[in-house]
Amino acid sequence: MIHRYEEPTLEHIEDYDAPGGVQKRLTVWVVILSGLLVGALYALAQAHGSVSDALPVKTDIIKY
Repeated sequence: MIHRYEEPTLEHIEDYDAPGGVQKRLTVWVVILSGLLVGALYALAQAHGSVSDALPVKTDIIKY
């Protein structure tokens, strides 16, 4: 007999329909969305930063 592994669904979670379940789902969504927002703001700040990584180096090497 072969058992197939199946991903759990929300209906199989024991407190999915519990009175506090709505609050838990809302908390999870708030955490996920706030993490995405912080990541987007960080990426935006990195993309528009004006810090240059180039170091001015003067050498006496002459190219022919």
